Amino acid sequence: MSAASSTHPAGPDGTADRPAPAAFAAPSRGPHAARYVFFGLVFLMYVISYGDRAALSIALPALGKEFSLTPVEMGWVSSSFLWSYFLLNLPSTIVLDMVGARLVGSVAVALWSCAMLLGGMVQNISQFLMTRVLLGVGEAPTFGVGATVVRNWALPKERGSVMTVLLTGMQLGLAGGTIAGAYLIALFGWRLEFILLGVIGLVWAVVWWLVYRNPDAGVLRQPRTPISVGEVRALFRSRSFFGILAVQCTQNYLNFLVMSWMPLYLIHELQVDVTGSGTRTALCYLAAAAGAVVVGRVAERIVFRRHLHPPRRRFIVAACVTGAASIGLLPHFHTMTPILLVLSFSLCCLIAANGANTALLTDLVEDGSRIGAVTGVTLTFSNSLGLLAPIVTGYIVSYTGRFDIAWYMCAAALVVAGMLSIVLVERPIVMKSGA
Repeated sequence: MSAASSTHPAGPDGTADRPAPAAFAAPSRGPHAARYVFFGLVFLMYVISYGDRAALSIALPALGKEFSLTPVEMGWVSSSFLWSYFLLNLPSTIVLDMVGARLVGSVAVALWSCAMLLGGMVQNISQFLMTRVLLGVGEAPTFGVGATVVRNWALPKERGSVMTVLLTGMQLGLAGGTIAGAYLIALFGWRLEFILLGVIGLVWAVVWWLVYRNPDAGVLRQPRTPISVGEVRALFRSRSFFGILAVQCTQNYLNFLVMSWMPLYLIHELQVDVTGSGTRTALCYLAAAAGAVVVGRVAERIVFRRHLHPPRRRFIVAACVTGAASIGLLPHFHTMTPILLVLSFSLCCLIAANGANTALLTDLVEDGSRIGAVTGVTLTFSNSLGLLAPIVTGYIVSYTGRFDIAWYMCAAALVVAGMLSIVLVERPIVMKSGA
């Protein structure tokens, strides 16, 4: 019996018998040794992407001093790449579904790497903002590429674990970009940091083009059509999609807040210099990445110990986003060890929640050929909220002199999102008019 037609008995959560969605079927080409190379390259893409993002957060004190920026202006600068990023999430992933991950991945990384190179050569803040907007253009399809590769090449039972491991590349990129950037800035200034990261990205783009192959390469097929308005409407009629989107929005907000402001928060709270802040930020990211892999793997074994039933992954999501809400404890600590422990634990849960939630979306979308566009829709809405995080935090710090309100807001939103995931995510996501 095929995976698409098999049924499962009711589990402890009371889930009634129903056919497993087609999305939970095996990849179209089956297991293939090369898939591990593809996963490794996607992992490196996330490392480079978030290393580039971390470059600004650690360079922000020096850049702000050079261009005489206020905290509010630094918040706007931190969010500038998101302006084009969230606007192009959907269009870029529609193109991804049509032409495949090989071309889109190479062009996207090459484009954002050129933006980093140019960012290290600017002469004023207006030019710098233009390079950040270009960076957002290049990074727009990043997670669509990753989700497409996982959908095409990962086995159903391993999608959550694979996605979590790949997403730890974000934290390693943030850690490496932060600590390397801190020392580069101390020795050579922030411009060299940007230029070196741009060169690394260009090398990756060439390797991806030479190595990766779309799963249907060499097979004659009908041209893929863009996602239709009717399909998007059907998507938003799905309770499951709304539950997944709620989690994505709240975790994205915290992710961008931490990514943009954590070095400055540590400088403010612990009275350390930029090198000390970079080292401690990197330690938090590394601890979070290692912990997320363990949490994700153990959670999958527990939740799927009897059978594979995709909606049960929502319990992993809910538990992890609730753990990430521990960020709300930060205002109660003012010394190094508890602050670093809270940040590390919260980020660990955040990564695990992101991996499980992305895998849940990949599992439940019945039409696998639309996974890139569906990811694009999800990111468009979640990033529209995420881009507010650096800006809102800038105003909070400017008017209160502290970060407390920002942490409390995130904690409350994450708890609510976890409850919505449990209540709403139950059925496959069908993208047909009238479904």
